[in-house]
Amino acid sequence: MKRYIYILMCTISLFAIQSCINDDTDFNPIETEGDYILLDISSKALQTRATIEDNATEEAVSHLDVLIFSEDGDDKIYSERLFTDASQGSLKLGMRRSDYLTVNAKYFVYVIANSTLPASTFSSLNSITELHELKQVDERIHITGSAVKDSPTHFLMDGAAFLASKDTEPSAPEAIVLYDGNDAETTKIKVNLRRAATKIVVRLSKGNDVAFIENVHAGYYLRNMPYSTTVIPLANTNDKPNPLLRTPDKITGDYFVWSENMIEITAYLYSHAWDVGSLFESGTSLIVNIPMEYEGTVFENSYYQIALRPSDKLYFERNRQYTITGTINAPGAEEVAPPVEIDALVYTVRDWDEVNVDVNGEDAPQYLSVNQNILRIYNESVDANTLQFSSSSKVSISVFDVHYINKFGIKTSISSAGISGTTNGGVSGNITVTSPIPTNNTIRYFGLEIVNEEGLKDTVYVEQYPLIYITNQQGWYSYRDDFKRTSVNPTTYEYKGDGIINVSYVRASGGTYGYEYGTRTGTGFWRSKVATPLSNGMSNIDYYSWYNVSGSTPTVSRAESGSNARMYHIRVTSTSNEYKVGRPRMTDDGYTHPGADNAELVSPSFMIASRLGYVSVGEGGINNANTDELRVELYRNHCANYVEVYKDENDNTVELRDWRLPTEAELKIIMDLQGTGNNADAIDYLLNATYYIAASGSVLNEKSEGSWTTIAGRCVRDAYEK
Repeated sequence: MKRYIYILMCTISLFAIQSCINDDTDFNPIETEGDYILLDISSKALQTRATIEDNATEEAVSHLDVLIFSEDGDDKIYSERLFTDASQGSLKLGMRRSDYLTVNAKYFVYVIANSTLPASTFSSLNSITELHELKQVDERIHITGSAVKDSPTHFLMDGAAFLASKDTEPSAPEAIVLYDGNDAETTKIKVNLRRAATKIVVRLSKGNDVAFIENVHAGYYLRNMPYSTTVIPLANTNDKPNPLLRTPDKITGDYFVWSENMIEITAYLYSHAWDVGSLFESGTSLIVNIPMEYEGTVFENSYYQIALRPSDKLYFERNRQYTITGTINAPGAEEVAPPVEIDALVYTVRDWDEVNVDVNGEDAPQYLSVNQNILRIYNESVDANTLQFSSSSKVSISVFDVHYINKFGIKTSISSAGISGTTNGGVSGNITVTSPIPTNNTIRYFGLEIVNEEGLKDTVYVEQYPLIYITNQQGWYSYRDDFKRTSVNPTTYEYKGDGIINVSYVRASGGTYGYEYGTRTGTGFWRSKVATPLSNGMSNIDYYSWYNVSGSTPTVSRAESGSNARMYHIRVTSTSNEYKVGRPRMTDDGYTHPGADNAELVSPSFMIASRLGYVSVGEGGINNANTDELRVELYRNHCANYVEVYKDENDNTVELRDWRLPTEAELKIIMDLQGTGNNADAIDYLLNATYYIAASGSVLNEKSEGSWTTIAGRCVRDAYEK
């Protein structure tokens, strides 16, 4: 049996039009003298409002707004509202070319038909950009042309005029010469009008087991109905429409045609786009009540839901007719919520003006639908309940692109062994996803491709999270917030300020110790640094200095080659015997609390500063901090002032503050996760000193590989989604 799906498309082509000037006054007479602009008329759609027949509503034109813009689009030269009169064969603009136009200059001419906006709205426009941004709202767009109060009587249309001498319409709006300086001539132009709306036609055939019953309960409404639109198409063809959405509060019987063997519903709506994975939340659906008899029982209420999803595109296009066919062979839900979803549907798209696209006989419906395209699995090896599918035939599922992001930010492919997606063998139901829980503290990523026997495909992207998982972010440069004297802002890699780039811990008169700030690289226990990323995920790290710099870029000197300037973000989702998960308490002055109970806490989401924040343990007087109390004071002061900067995926600068001393438990979990040497996938070997400073004092690093005793520090910060 042959099965296939059509893509619905539709265009309406009208030659433009005939008019009167500005109001329902006398029509502009067509005179023999020149110096005018005429629009060619060749369409049955050009009818006065008094002569529109019901079956011509989709093509009827009651009035036009004609706008002329300069070639650069920045200036509107002329606008006029014209009302149609089918008795005349041309429409004359109420302007003389010589009064408004420059000889041999080019102009864009836009024509808007049937807009519900007042003529003053168009006359107040200044540019083509403003025309592109102009919107129209029609709350009852779905029943345009019906007798329902406040429903539109005509369809909004638009087009760009071109010279009547051309055989075909240009593929995009073109500026044209409207006046060549010969006042005896008349410029003739024409326009193809296209509707802003989309037409939806749903034909539901009766199955062998049911009988349709016509009664007062029959009807439909649209869920998430798009009811606003831009007057002309969006300027950027890659942009997707984002209209207002509403759900009418009651069922309507308008454009609901009942027959013994088929129900046909017609509805109109404006272009609408939604994100991948959000079809069931923000996509448009048709809710229809089809009273019926089934196995001897009469169901006066039998509600169905049809998810309006045009082919593989997640949006409806302007001036297209989407025809949907399907079969009803069982009763729906007895109440509006939740209706029974109809999956066995065929979508076709075609020119609006063409008719009779139908799928019957051997051309059975072909479809494949998966309820979401992104699946996140948390600390489980099997998910058998989240993914659901519906298909016109059996499906097969393959696994592809299995990988994780390693500790240097590099995509690392791994084997797909043990990973699968399976079904119960039928044409609908759940997809069971099986994958061993990652053991390397990274997020595992992989794709599932679902394919049915007709060749339709859908894809699900899976993210699998272990109990503790780590991601990383490349750092750019670092500084301290207290690196300033007279300047309001501290010195950074991008701002010279006072030029301060290092800090020392020195003894002052009277025997007390304090901080001394410097402008030269080569002194200080901590110095500002900048990273240059390498292709392998490592970085060259340099000190930077503004000393004796007159330009806009500081000088640099190498601190470390092939080092690691990545920040690591650790998420911990469960308490263990060694620690408790909870956000550590802070003191009143903003430091990590040194209490014993706080020492056992691990933040559920915290970041570790990169090597851009390392302290030189033998320089800048740091050895003067020779007790745990002094070391805690020094390191917590450093963390409170520390700033690390990175660039996001859009190349925007992001500054991270709010750094603090870690708790003892946080240091120990870092030491445990980093392994020894370079044997961990998710996090680099960060902490190699003998001791590290926590808020409660020194913590022994049992995985230190150094042969000497050092006491170092590393800042952390709580990092939660905002």
